[in-house]
This record gives sequence, structure tokens and C-alpha cells, in this order.
Amino acid sequence: MTTSKTHSTTFTAWPTGFYQADLTAMDGPGLGLESVQEMNSQLRTLILEAEAKQPEYRFGVIGAQKSSLDILRWEHPAVDWLRERILDAIRDLTLDSLSAKEDLAARVFEKSAIRAEGWAVVYHEGGSHRQHTHHDSVFSGTYYIETRGVGPDAGHLQLLDPRPAAVARHGSPGVYAVQPRPGLLVGFPSWLPHSVKATLHDGGTRICIAWNAAFDTSEALS
Repeated sequence: MTTSKTHSTTFTAWPTGFYQADLTAMDGPGLGLESVQEMNSQLRTLILEAEAKQPEYRFGVIGAQKSSLDILRWEHPAVDWLRERILDAIRDLTLDSLSAKEDLAARVFEKSAIRAEGWAVVYHEGGSHRQHTHHDSVFSGTYYIETRGVGPDAGHLQLLDPRPAAVARHGSPGVYAVQPRPGLLVGFPSWLPHSVKATLHDGGTRICIAWNAAFDTSEALS
């Protein structure tokens, strides 16, 4: 009589990559506390000047105002600096998501045209953003410039587990919270639901730049 042995394995089927970089603590040109503080000061001035002149965009937000979607095309050294930092995030997220296919990851990033857009969001006292996802993009993220009004349980970016059954069955805490601080850059898949918890009512403004990125992979995949 022959007895067959059953083999079992445990694996993760749906991993979700997440990028987080504290630019104030990093070494290199344009990095470190003093460089980041200078860039943030310039970005803050640009954003608040634009807020006073542009039409109000309030889709999805409460007690906050969005800029137009062309901030990454503004001609200014601080915007050029931020564009490079976002490119670093896109590169790392691409390599992570295609880690099992390193050759493909290299071709996608090196030969594809990257389409990116960005917009500022100024949260006033008590401001928040409803749960949402981003369309027509692969990766999305946020760069934090000013984080007044953020506290231990206020003003956080909330990344939501997209598996409702896992949350309902207590197989997941449901929320991964990121406490913003100036100089922090985060990135994640655009399909991941997320929201912003209300800021403190007496805490001042919270200013960030949100971004989307997509690829034209026609040459990379040929």
C-alpha cells in the first residue's frame, strides 16, 4: 500500500507596495533638513499665491481647496526639485511591483514615457478628504509641505485595505495610517482606496502636493 504525502504552503497572493521617504533625513544633492525646508518654503509660497488667484476646486474635500492639475509643469526650481523626488518614488515602486521580472521592470522604467500630474491641496482647520481612488494612473502619492493641524489622531493619510471581507472578519485592521510631517513623500498603487482624516479645528493649515503617474509602455513591451 502506497501512502501519498500532502504538501502545503503558505503565501501572500495580493501584496500591496507602498513607498515612504523622509527627505529631511536623506543624504544627497537637494536632500537633508535645510535643503528640504528651503524647498518647502518656496513651494508653500507658490501654492498659497495660486490659491488666491485660481478658481476653487473642492471635489472630494471638506474644508480644503485644490489647485489645478498642472503644478508639476510650473516653471520653478522648487517644482523641478519635487519632480525629481517623485521620479525616484515611481522608479522604486516600479521595481518593487515587478521584482519577479527585473528585466521587464528595467525596460518599463527606462524606455517608457512617464505621464505625471500633480495638484496642491490646502487643508484649513478641520479639513478632510473623502475616501477615493485615482483613475487613469498606475501610482499615486503625496508630498507634505506643511503639517499644522496634524495630531496623534488628526490629519492622517489613511490607506484602506481593499478587501472588505478581510476587514469584516477581523483578518485585517482595515486602515494603515500615515502621520504627515514636512518632507515626507509617500506613494502607492492608484487603485488603493484612501482618505484624509480631519485636521484639528485650531491647528492651522496642512499643505501637500498629490500626484499621479502612468506609463506609455508601447516601446518598452515591444
